[in-house]
Amino acid sequence: MGLWEYENGELAAVVCRDDGFYFQCAEMNPPEKLLEEMFAFAEQKAEEENGGYVELYVPIPENMTSAAEVARKRGYHQTGGKESVNSLRLDEEFPVELPSGFRICSGDEIEVTAKALGHIMAFDYAETAEAELTLLHYGNMSNAPSYNPQLDLSVVNDAGEVVSFCNIFWDSSNRIGALEPIGTSINYRKLGLGRAVLHEGFNRLKQLGASKVYVGSMQPFYEKLGFTTEVWLQVWEYSGHTD
Repeated sequence: MGLWEYENGELAAVVCRDDGFYFQCAEMNPPEKLLEEMFAFAEQKAEEENGGYVELYVPIPENMTSAAEVARKRGYHQTGGKESVNSLRLDEEFPVELPSGFRICSGDEIEVTAKALGHIMAFDYAETAEAELTLLHYGNMSNAPSYNPQLDLSVVNDAGEVVSFCNIFWDSSNRIGALEPIGTSINYRKLGLGRAVLHEGFNRLKQLGASKVYVGSMQPFYEKLGFTTEVWLQVWEYSGHTD
């Protein structure tokens, strides 16, 4: 992660890594010099990871024309792929309706292993090397500064298995929540469990004073819940040597 500040100490820009390198700026079209430094930072990190060869992608908001122009000058090409930023306003009470035999638990009421297994079953990667890593490291999520166990929610069946879940990270400064991760085990879908656990999370966010909740990728399920797209991001890629 790279941070840039204005002379008065206020935050001007951020570059953070999540598969691609994401740019966040205080201005919609920041100065070219700042953008050049941000791209150079991302390229340096990618180069360090790949032994001197740069391979990376940067999603850029469609209306951030200055960043797109700098990307073009630096040899990036637009892939045609898009990502989106999607949100839901929390201006109503959300009904929580669970079928018989299920209950919703907070993060401090469920063992980490049970939550990890719920993630593995939701995304269908049991008995893989990735599953072993999930079982080993899933609990590290609670170390994030915006983690709140009351927003780390699981739907549990009568056998004590986590069959649906959502975690909402709470940004108290901006009064927003961010969903990640969310899932329902394959054998428990179409029962309304995902909607119920998310609605419970939305109500808890409202109690904290949140105005909006965000999710990174739009899917039909989120559209049915009322999420709308705030901005589209165009994906720019670069591969090669920076010199």
